[in-house]
Amino acid sequence: MTSPVEAPAAQLRSQAERAMEEYIPQLAHSRPHLVRLAECLSLAAGVERPLLRRARLRFLPRSAAGLEAELWFSPLVEAASEHSLLLDPAAASVLRRRLARRPRQFVQDVRDMTVEAHLGAQPVARWFEDLLWADLFPATSTPEHIGEQLRRVLRAVTATGHAGDETGRWALHYVPRLPSGVRRYDDAWRIQVASCERLGLAPPQDAFARPPGTTASARALVQRDLPVGVLARSDGVVLSRPPVDGARTVTVPGVRTARVEAASVLAPRSAPVLLELAEGQSVHLPFAVVQRLSASGEPLLGIAHAGGAQEVAVASGAVAEGVRYAVLLGDGTIVLHGDDGGERGRVPGGATARGSLSLSTEGAALAWTEEGGAITYEVASGQRQLHGPARLVRFPADRGAGLVRLSFEDGGLLLPRRRVVLDIGLHEDRPVRALWLSADEEWMVLVKESGELWTYGPGLEEWSLDSNVVAVAGSPDGAFLVWAHASGKVYERFSGDTGTTSTDYGTTPWQVTSLAVSTDGQRIAAVGGDSRLMLWERASGSSVPRELRLGFCADRVFALPDGEWAVSGTGGPVELTMDDGRQYVITPDTEALSDPADVPAWLRGEVIAEVRAGRDPVTFVGLAETMASIRAAGVTCLAIGPITPFVRRDVAGIPRDDEIPDSLGDFGGFVSLLMSAHHHGVRVIVDVDLAVSQGADATVPVGWILDSMRQWLDYDADGLRLLDGHGLPVDVLTEVRHLLEGYEDRVLIGMRTTEPPSTAVADFGGTEPNGAACHVVVPDVLGGFGTGVSYSAGLETALVGGPQPLMATARPEPQWGHVLSDGLGPEQQAWALRILLCLPGCPVVPLSLLLSQDPEVAAMLELRREHLALSRGDVDQQDLLPADLLTLVRRHGDETVLCVANLGTVRVSAHVHPRDLRGLGEARLVDLLDGTVVPRSDDGSASLSVEGGAVRWYALLPIPRPLGPGE
Repeated sequence: MTSPVEAPAAQLRSQAERAMEEYIPQLAHSRPHLVRLAECLSLAAGVERPLLRRARLRFLPRSAAGLEAELWFSPLVEAASEHSLLLDPAAASVLRRRLARRPRQFVQDVRDMTVEAHLGAQPVARWFEDLLWADLFPATSTPEHIGEQLRRVLRAVTATGHAGDETGRWALHYVPRLPSGVRRYDDAWRIQVASCERLGLAPPQDAFARPPGTTASARALVQRDLPVGVLARSDGVVLSRPPVDGARTVTVPGVRTARVEAASVLAPRSAPVLLELAEGQSVHLPFAVVQRLSASGEPLLGIAHAGGAQEVAVASGAVAEGVRYAVLLGDGTIVLHGDDGGERGRVPGGATARGSLSLSTEGAALAWTEEGGAITYEVASGQRQLHGPARLVRFPADRGAGLVRLSFEDGGLLLPRRRVVLDIGLHEDRPVRALWLSADEEWMVLVKESGELWTYGPGLEEWSLDSNVVAVAGSPDGAFLVWAHASGKVYERFSGDTGTTSTDYGTTPWQVTSLAVSTDGQRIAAVGGDSRLMLWERASGSSVPRELRLGFCADRVFALPDGEWAVSGTGGPVELTMDDGRQYVITPDTEALSDPADVPAWLRGEVIAEVRAGRDPVTFVGLAETMASIRAAGVTCLAIGPITPFVRRDVAGIPRDDEIPDSLGDFGGFVSLLMSAHHHGVRVIVDVDLAVSQGADATVPVGWILDSMRQWLDYDADGLRLLDGHGLPVDVLTEVRHLLEGYEDRVLIGMRTTEPPSTAVADFGGTEPNGAACHVVVPDVLGGFGTGVSYSAGLETALVGGPQPLMATARPEPQWGHVLSDGLGPEQQAWALRILLCLPGCPVVPLSLLLSQDPEVAAMLELRREHLALSRGDVDQQDLLPADLLTLVRRHGDETVLCVANLGTVRVSAHVHPRDLRGLGEARLVDLLDGTVVPRSDDGSASLSVEGGAVRWYALLPIPRPLGPGE
């Protein structure tokens, strides 16, 4: 039963109303007729010109017509149009109280005039005026009468169909204008909540205390079950409306918006994140996770941050009043957590990027780099101190020793305790990958960007221990050092009274991303980006580690006191909570994050940039030194070669320098290239030329070919591309496939440019175009991009035979792609590249073309990664636009992108209606390349204008609902 909530009248009056209580008496003293006229209109939902004229002539017959104009433009009016005005809500409330003090018959006459004038008005407007009258004399209006009036509107708002939407819009206009004595009723609040829910709006702020569950019950009055797709990923979850293929479908109560609260199961104390999904929308929600494990591997506590994190730092010593964990979020904010996991404060981010986060041993201070300098922060006082230039900072074990800073401006590594700057031969473009210090700072280890591992002893003696190192750690006393090789090998070097010994702990199942040594120096821990934590007991000397399963993907591990560990990473199970209390737990498959029968996930929709010997004047070393600019151009995958397989019978090992093209450099340079590429997030595929092994020496055993390929994979190449390999026997290809199965996340690409796709698949042992699963077939397009075509003849001639043959071979599966012919001129290549980027699969293009410093190409490469419709979606050629405009529609799940290529040389304008793209009537097109919304015509169609030779991408997005009156 609806019952009013009592509240002191003084607390209910808004600041604006109190201001009007002071202003209107002053105005009445100087302009009494103006205030009297306004009083006579204060019972109306809206004041039309005829009503204004009728009120003046009836209640102020001796006044002039100018009084109407004076009220029209007075401060008592909130808004006025050509035909009507709306009194200010605060002024109307004061005016009604003044009206109530006049003779009752006069007030009744005002009411009768208002009712007569609005007999044909909206039912909600008449209902509003009835409630204003009921509130005017509370003694004569029972709560039951007011409650019945509110219930009438609530029933109208919660009715199905368009009429309920329209009623809700008017209700949201009128309810906030009701007197506080009416708005305090629970049904008045339910009307607002239900109206907002069905219109996809957030409810307004409520000024009254309500019984628990009032808001939720009001939403439930209009909600229905909406299907939402939930896809668990290694870093979090993706929610979509409608559900994308392969996603789990859950039902969420809602009308236009599905409202879901998401929280990490691994961190029960973390606050949930509210997600609101409209139709045709998807949301990717990553989670950064930090978990504390006991010495036996049992989870003790968890911390989670929605949106992901850039870095995590952990204090390794005994923490009393300090913080144990520091998490650097994507916006630059640093969140501090105590030993119990509770949040202890935040360091707000700024406009500049932060990095190299470090916590002191006892957690009393943290440090980071910002704008090329080092900053320290005292947790207790919040005091900051700016230090000298730095690219990397570390707190030593002794807090009073000062901050260890690595910078190029100071000439190297600053060691405050030793009062020395160590020149370690670094340069601006070759930073340090990892730095480790013993507790007494007598021993220091550096892993340079090239992967070289260098140690420095008490006298700063220098030793080089290994190359291709990806992670390093050591015992606190500096007695031994452990490091991980890029191949997955983990080694230890121990220095004691009896000399130096080395231990090989075997090979991990992945490339190690982080190592740690327990505080007592008895155990070694390693993680590698999946859900496993590897632990070695040093006393046992066994190379078989103990494997602990985690509930998320871990990439960093830290040693804590008493043999405990802190592990950080992404993902983990996520709990979804609906408005009606329903809950779902979404758990990613940590056992197999990708289908082993499919190509690696990183290759799906990837653009492969190839560097060919003899064509591109570049070396391995040159590529390594320019990797930052390569990545900045949007390139994330390189194909290097061709390399002749090593097939000599008398020598085993890696290919010799004389077997590598002189234009590419030596094998050591290739190692540097791999290290630099992986540091910048670029994959490297090696082109293997099989023509020599098949022609010059057809009797070469398969084992020799496989040994050569194994060398490249052991040196961390991300895959192999077989050139001229379509003549390999099926048994040889089978052996090659088995070879790659022993390496995680590697790809085998078959290059075929002379036969139809079906023949290329058959060459790799497949029977159907979609049946080749463990490699990528890259067929040329028969009748597609031609050679030797003159650009002056028109851009349309670059597509020999038109776009139809090109579309006939385009496939959305990741094992397909297209290549550019070498005979195209520079302008044709640049244009043809844009066409290839519109198609599904893995385009293969020269690196030099992608490095042309064309910002639009770089933007297109990034857009392909951001929009799955452009990289993994299907493709449909449409005849929606003039013939000069090649029109392709790419769809993936709930995402639709329109690709338009102008095949001519002059600008073409055209119209396309969004409903023709996906059946949506109310939608808009947004130009992905510049972010602008395409103008719409009166009929709702989008007006496109594409320059000659240009390619544009337009995303289909819903149109925001226009606001109704008073919203």
